[in-house]
Amino acid sequence: MSKKYFSLILFLLGFVIFMFTRRSEIVPTIQIAILIAPIFILRFIRTQPPKRGILLTLLGFLLSMNIALWGLFDMGDGSTTIMFNLIRSSILAILYFLPYMVDRLIYPKFKGKEIVSTLTFPIIVTAIFFLSSLEGPFDGAGMSSKFVYGPLIFKQSISVFGIWIFVFISSWLASIINYSWENKFDWKKIKKMALILLSIILIILLFGAFKTTSLITPKSDTVKIAAIVLIPEDGKVVSMERVFTNKLTFPFEKTISRIENLTKEAASNNAKIITFQEYTMAINEKDKDRLVDQYKRIAKENNIYLSITYAYFVKEGKGENKHLFIDNNGDIQLDYSKRYLFGFGNIGEPNVFKKGAEVIQITDTPYGRIGISICRDMDFPSYIRQAGRKNVDIMLGPSYDFPKSLGPGYWLRTIESGFSFVRPTYNGVTFAADYNGNILAQMDSDQTEDGIMYADVPTKGIKTLYPVIGDLLGWLSVLVLLGCIVFTIKNRKPKTKEQS
Repeated sequence: MSKKYFSLILFLLGFVIFMFTRRSEIVPTIQIAILIAPIFILRFIRTQPPKRGILLTLLGFLLSMNIALWGLFDMGDGSTTIMFNLIRSSILAILYFLPYMVDRLIYPKFKGKEIVSTLTFPIIVTAIFFLSSLEGPFDGAGMSSKFVYGPLIFKQSISVFGIWIFVFISSWLASIINYSWENKFDWKKIKKMALILLSIILIILLFGAFKTTSLITPKSDTVKIAAIVLIPEDGKVVSMERVFTNKLTFPFEKTISRIENLTKEAASNNAKIITFQEYTMAINEKDKDRLVDQYKRIAKENNIYLSITYAYFVKEGKGENKHLFIDNNGDIQLDYSKRYLFGFGNIGEPNVFKKGAEVIQITDTPYGRIGISICRDMDFPSYIRQAGRKNVDIMLGPSYDFPKSLGPGYWLRTIESGFSFVRPTYNGVTFAADYNGNILAQMDSDQTEDGIMYADVPTKGIKTLYPVIGDLLGWLSVLVLLGCIVFTIKNRKPKTKEQS
């Protein structure tokens, strides 16, 4: 086979498989694809002249990302939808492309140095994905979460290093396979690297098996929590985009009546904590005090702890997306404003809401220490690990998904920080997970009549190392990457015509 056709096959294999890593309306998601696609993409760019390889790889990511994610977000207006999807997909494509570009420029300086040469790519990927997760721009650690693959005991390692251990290991796998490819899969040459990687994977598995035993995580008391979603009575989901774009308010008395009836039903089934979806109510600012008084009354009359949300709009300036936690006496214990709003610039929530303080609020109850958040806040590990440092036992994080979620989301935070998590989700999957990531209960909003999910949730969390050492692996990767860049610049050679 000619080199030209071989390169084309590598290109097509890499980027076609990459499309299966995305949440898409066009191709199904296949989780293992995140391990396979980088092998071919890395092989492609490393076997091309620098300029051509970099440009074609950028083109591959732009095309595959925009094709896979085309039309995923419906922003109402046609031109706004196209622009939002195009900008979002293209920025994500560039973020995925950057590690390959940097590797192509750095790797030749380390080629042939065995262990060191296999570490350039995972260090670069980990550093860039870590830096991109600190504030977004859109997905927080969402991109990195895709790398967390394998059985639940394997995933327990993120309780030490965060999800960056998976970004590193999966990228190292691609790098070692490429190293083996360069050495024609000669076992004598590749044995050392293969055994090192397999040994690390075995250690991670043993750690996970030990961590999840009753010796480390003994059973605790549980509390019955009801997660409630206001199922559309006419069957038509109200898009989140309609709520914040049109400043859509909900019928006050009718919605309060639904909240009250659902709360009474859950309380009659012995739920001690009841948590509602994000945007349980959307109102104008003038109705805020009246709404809060109703929430307090409902909690007190039903003798339950109530986790409930609302969003308010103002005529001038910006309102807030709020989450209240009210005790069984009708007193507000926590009053939280969403920190990480959905959208960017003047598109989405930032256009109508101001973001809250970077503080996870907590309160002690007879059922453990409670922390609260809202939806996308849970996508930022460096933010949420505050809860781990504050010894939160149960995190309540209501959501209003857009587009519809297909499975439990953000549950990796439970393993990282050692708390259990309950996420009532409008237009998606409501779930409860314990501190080891076990899904205790789940409910699809399209497959429920009353919109109530019950779960017996542990009242005690566990201590993990991640809240203590934080993103050590991420920052180390950044420092080593900077060192590699300096080394490469100092040892660069004049380009030949063949290299241009």
